[in-house]
Amino acid sequence: MQDFSEKIQQVHNEQLGRHLVANMHIDAGDTLLEERPLLVAPHWECSQLKCSQCMQESYVMCRRCQVFPLCMDCDQHSDFECEFFASGAGSGICKDLLVKNYGICALLKLLLLLEDPTTRDDCQSLVERPVKLEDYSDTEGMWQEHEEQVVRPLLASGLAGAMPAQQLTADVLHAHCIRIDCNAFEVTGRDGETLKGVFVCGAGLPHHCVPNTVVALDEQFNMKLYAAVPLSAGDVIYNSYANPLMGTSQRQHQLRLSRHVDCRCSRCCDATEMGTHMSSMKCRECSAGFAICELGPDGSGDWRCLDCSAVQPAVDVHELLAEVGGALVEAKGDLQVYESLLVRYKQLLHPNHFLLLDIKQNIASILRAAALMNSMETPCKKMLARRVELCSDLLPVCRAVVPGLSKLYAIALFEYLLALIELIELQFAESDLSKKEYAAQLRIGSQVAKEALDLLRFEPENSAEGYLSDRISMELERIDSDLMKYGGR
Repeated sequence: MQDFSEKIQQVHNEQLGRHLVANMHIDAGDTLLEERPLLVAPHWECSQLKCSQCMQESYVMCRRCQVFPLCMDCDQHSDFECEFFASGAGSGICKDLLVKNYGICALLKLLLLLEDPTTRDDCQSLVERPVKLEDYSDTEGMWQEHEEQVVRPLLASGLAGAMPAQQLTADVLHAHCIRIDCNAFEVTGRDGETLKGVFVCGAGLPHHCVPNTVVALDEQFNMKLYAAVPLSAGDVIYNSYANPLMGTSQRQHQLRLSRHVDCRCSRCCDATEMGTHMSSMKCRECSAGFAICELGPDGSGDWRCLDCSAVQPAVDVHELLAEVGGALVEAKGDLQVYESLLVRYKQLLHPNHFLLLDIKQNIASILRAAALMNSMETPCKKMLARRVELCSDLLPVCRAVVPGLSKLYAIALFEYLLALIELIELQFAESDLSKKEYAAQLRIGSQVAKEALDLLRFEPENSAEGYLSDRISMELERIDSDLMKYGGR
């Protein structure tokens, strides 16, 4: 199921456990690992049946086993799954098992893989990973979600009796749920719905908030892991399991919940967050200063101004962040509310603060959606210019937090490109730009498109990013065509 590059090797130490390191120089873009998913399944809370074979929406059941859903295009699924419920040990279990309890789908698939002699070995490195149940039993709803949607229904179904060798108890099932969550990447089905893809090796890489690898997933949910930056012999292969556009305390909170990890990477230990100041506050004492968190041994501390050394107590900062977070929830997609929040809180937060970036992203998304909804009407130049400004604000932060080959930065460039081209085409059509000025702006757009394409050049063709590359290439052709007309080469 995994194919490792000869340029990396598996090693073990007490801090990281089993992990991968480079054993020679590796260039950015070099493939390090290719892996097929152990299983793909809906999220625990999903209630819409999905085809067991292709994971698209399903409204019919397999005629033979009558347990697993199929779609109109698929007439079969795993032979072992089907046989188990049709005439095997699970034949006496209620045929409505998944119809009534679809939340158990991911765990059921794992249990069947463990039951099948031909796939059991593929699961061993996953199920052998120790899980401290006491660390998760009070984790903000995760345990309760597993208990109500997965563990209780599965035990009540009688499935444990049909799999006696696995000795299934509530604790065993909870541990499996945690292993699934901790080793899953979000993958996208052909219908656009998000799913869990469990990868035994790829999702087991140690975490770093500034990863040195890129995860690529194609339409068949196959993973390709490639180097984001040049690597030297001995370098640990890292992935990131946190949102890079979150501040440090928010990333760490997310990691504790999802993977029970206390991150102390270089970004987390840098109060300026690699110079982005995504968690910095405006000083309340001097006009130009910014306050950064004085990180203590426990990762917390007060905020101190870099210019005048004035202190903002941590409790005050956290109260403000909670206030802004609550206001964002209450905004509910209202453009004017977001704009007013931006005006209000930019007086208190660094321009690159993650909450201001969140507000800007929301505004840009609303403006883009409005343009798409009113595609037959001439767009407002003021609205387009605002979108260009917002997208431009996001670019340097996206570039800084994910260095090297970065899908995040490529997508940010694409959004900026769309806004820029739409604006300058309208300005040129209404004679606000001369031919020379229009050509100059087109050249900027051309460079943006080429940079985005360069960042995505190692993505599989049949992936979301591969299709994005096609879209960017089409934009570049359009730009070059206009340049030939109005600006030469």
